[in-house]
Amino acid sequence: MVKVKKLAVSGMLLLGSLFMTSGAAFALHPELVVPETVECNVKACQEIMRLGNKYQVEGLFSKEFQEGKAQCSRMDVALAVHLLTEKMAEKVVKEGNQAVDKEDLVLLSDLKEELRAEMLLVGTRTFQSRHEDLGTRFTALTKNIALSGGMVGVLQGSIGNKPKDSTDVVGRADLVFNFKVGENTIAVIDVEATGGDGVDARVPSFSGMNGVAGSTGDRVRFREAWIEHSALSDRLLLTAGKVDLSNYFDTNAVAGDENSQFLSGAFVHSAVLPFPANGPGARIQAKLAEPLTFGVGYGSGDADSANDSDSNDIFDHGFGIAELAYKHKAGELEGNYRIYGAFDGTPADGTRKLVAKSAYSLGVSFDQQVTDKLTLFARYGQRDKDVYAATRAWSAGGQYQGLVAGRKDDVLGFAYGQVKAARTVADAQEKLAEIYYRYKASDQIEISPVAQYLVHPAGLSGNDDVLALALRAKISF
Repeated sequence: MVKVKKLAVSGMLLLGSLFMTSGAAFALHPELVVPETVECNVKACQEIMRLGNKYQVEGLFSKEFQEGKAQCSRMDVALAVHLLTEKMAEKVVKEGNQAVDKEDLVLLSDLKEELRAEMLLVGTRTFQSRHEDLGTRFTALTKNIALSGGMVGVLQGSIGNKPKDSTDVVGRADLVFNFKVGENTIAVIDVEATGGDGVDARVPSFSGMNGVAGSTGDRVRFREAWIEHSALSDRLLLTAGKVDLSNYFDTNAVAGDENSQFLSGAFVHSAVLPFPANGPGARIQAKLAEPLTFGVGYGSGDADSANDSDSNDIFDHGFGIAELAYKHKAGELEGNYRIYGAFDGTPADGTRKLVAKSAYSLGVSFDQQVTDKLTLFARYGQRDKDVYAATRAWSAGGQYQGLVAGRKDDVLGFAYGQVKAARTVADAQEKLAEIYYRYKASDQIEISPVAQYLVHPAGLSGNDDVLALALRAKISF
């Protein structure tokens, strides 16, 4: 405990030193300008790598970048500055204030000022769990307010679902505002507009064919609005407000974002993990050790109720989840392993939850880099078979980056999964396969053709198999 307190105090002193010297830093280092597309020979990166060698901090940049074979973004540079600051604070704890030179603090301060919008985003920690999602290209409006946004459109049609075959268009747009409230506190507001139900309105399934869809007609809302505070040198995080608990639990590096990875909801999260709609809630994350974190989340299970008063009384029908996550790194290859348990006290809806009683779910999830281009993932989950329509699900697959020569940023994704339902609901297992190719047209534009094949929709052997083809476009700004 004493060591933790020392780390916290030293971290605050280090950050305080950065703040106090920020004015002088800009004058001393006006040449530290970071472009949108960054190469190894940029002065700021050379200085960061020099400090990394000086203070023995590894993993600031990839090996390819340091060798001049790859480029990176301003966000990558901001993450390197963030990691470097944390490691220097730890060095102060072990060796005292004299272990860090004042001129190096001035240099870090100047880099933080140059990257102030990106540093705001790094502080949310949402970027670290869903770095491919909308809102990762913040533009500074003021020193403490940044704005980002993005749009996703999906054109999707089904084949084999006569007479209900059709082609649908679904759209989503987000504006994300990030406010720096204090040195250790930020606030985020996500304003979202969506339109279209997609093919799921005509192809009932447990898996869901279009994770971007979600509304009948046009709708504008505050998708998220929360405040986050960090303590003990970021070892403890508290987030509260209108939250999306799925941002923090059962995440996955290659199967966790419907906007740029797999389109089906069954490959974004477990098909049997009953996350509630975005609503009042909170989560706490504690870093138990360098590779080990523990998180707890709780929210209203009635957030999507037609009666607004239902979501306000979050203890009547609450949803809680706890997760232990372990990050494994072998050289340049990383892996993430998670185990979770969830408590669901939401009311029965007659379709997904059949019985009005509290129930439990549990599951595991992992993603692991096998090579520098190939990453695999797998999920398994189960829940009370006497309460839910769908009771057990598993999925597996992966992504391969740079399949086509000269297209190192393009990604090929492939996945297969099954969902088992209660015998009173279905007589077969629903099976879904999906493949997509994400073509990176530019730093801000991605286009992805997607193909899905659904067997025994809704777990009924009498239902025709369905082939769905989609074209997804994403713009970030």
